[in-house]
Amino acid sequence: MNSLSEASKIFNSSFNTEDYFESVNAVATKSALINAIVNQDMPLIFLLGEPGVGKTYMLKILKKQFSESKKVLFSAEPFTTPESFLLFLLEEDTSAQNITELKKLVVQKYEGSDNLIVLDEAQLSSQIVLEFIRTLSDLNIFTFLLSMHKKDGEEVLKKSHFASRDHKRVVMDVLTKNEIRVYIEKQLLKHSLSELSELFGVKQIKLYQKFSQGNFRVLKQLLKHTFLIMSYAKENALIKYTTPSSCVITMAAIDLGIIDE
Repeated sequence: MNSLSEASKIFNSSFNTEDYFESVNAVATKSALINAIVNQDMPLIFLLGEPGVGKTYMLKILKKQFSESKKVLFSAEPFTTPESFLLFLLEEDTSAQNITELKKLVVQKYEGSDNLIVLDEAQLSSQIVLEFIRTLSDLNIFTFLLSMHKKDGEEVLKKSHFASRDHKRVVMDVLTKNEIRVYIEKQLLKHSLSELSELFGVKQIKLYQKFSQGNFRVLKQLLKHTFLIMSYAKENALIKYTTPSSCVITMAAIDLGIIDE
C-alpha cells in the first residue's frame, strides 16, 4: 500500500475521539460547555452550529469525559412525544402508561444524583418534546445539553418559554484557512506521513476552504478523495495527478457533488 492510499484512510468519516482536531473555536467551545456543565448553574445548554462543523464529535468527547463523574445519557434519535422521552430516561420497561406516572418514576430515579442528558440533532424532536424538556429543566435534577443546527436553534431560543429561562448558548464555528492547514499537518504527522504535508501550500488550502466552506465533515471527505485520486494516479503512472493540484482538488470536489463538472 502506497503512502497516498494510507493517507486517504486517515480522513474517513468514522468517529474516533483520539483523531478529533481541536481548532481554536473547538477548544473555546469545549471549554464553555465544560464550564457550564461543571458549574451546574445552567440546566439548559444549547450547542449550535452548521451541519458538519463537528458538534457530534464534541458531544461524544464530552460524554466520554463526564461518564465517570455523572450519569450520562446520550441520544441522536428524535422524540415525538413526552412519553417516549420519559421512557428513554427510564432505560427500562414499565407498566406505567400516562405521562404523570412516567414523570414520577423519572423523578424518583434521578433525584439526588448528578445527571447529564445529551441530545444530538435535538431540532428533529417535536416542539412538544422540546417544551417538555424545558419543564423538566425546572426540576433542577438534570443538565440538558441540546445540539441543534444553528438556524433551528436560534428559532427555538426565540420562543418565550426558552428565552425566559436561564440557559447557555454556545456556537461552534467553521474552520479558518489556518486551521485547515494545521489540521492537515497534524493528522499526517500523527500517522507518520508528515512528508505529504509539504504538498499542501497556500493555494491548496484556499481551495479546500473554498470548497468545504470550513465545514469539518466536508473537508475530511475532500482530503480523502484527493488522496484516493493521487493514489490511483500513482499506481497507474499518471504523474500529472499525483500531487494535490487545483485540478485534482477540483476533481475531488466533483466526486463529492460539491460542484458540477
